[in-house]
Amino acid sequence: MPVTLRPVITDAAKRCTDKEVTPVLLAAMLKAESGFDPKASRSATGEHGIAMWTPAVFKAWAVDGDRDGDKDYMSPPDAIATMAVFTCWLDQRFKQSDLRENLPGLIAAGYRTSDRTVIEAGGVPKSVRPYVDTVLAHLRDYTH
Repeated sequence: MPVTLRPVITDAAKRCTDKEVTPVLLAAMLKAESGFDPKASRSATGEHGIAMWTPAVFKAWAVDGDRDGDKDYMSPPDAIATMAVFTCWLDQRFKQSDLRENLPGLIAAGYRTSDRTVIEAGGVPKSVRPYVDTVLAHLRDYTH
């Protein structure tokens, strides 16, 4: 994990009081999403930046305290802070739906698909299992 991003990731994780949303989980997801590359892009899906947001989804989730609309999905601090907000919401949705096993995996799956997709599958959908396995491997690497 890039040293310069550690405080950004740590501060973002503090936006969530749920114990599953940790700096290590966010870092593992960022590694899987973009390899920490703030200029990453998947033109086929319209995903961009370090957290691979689509502009529309980012806009829906971006938290802007003063509501002046200046948040940018290509800005690592903005993208990571918004990732924390979204993953926190996913964590809460899964708990409300009585999905409590492997919450980090469920959160990663929800980030790649949606809360509804994970809830309807009753767990990690097969379509995102390779992504979730990658996130969980990074999570293990970062906790050792």
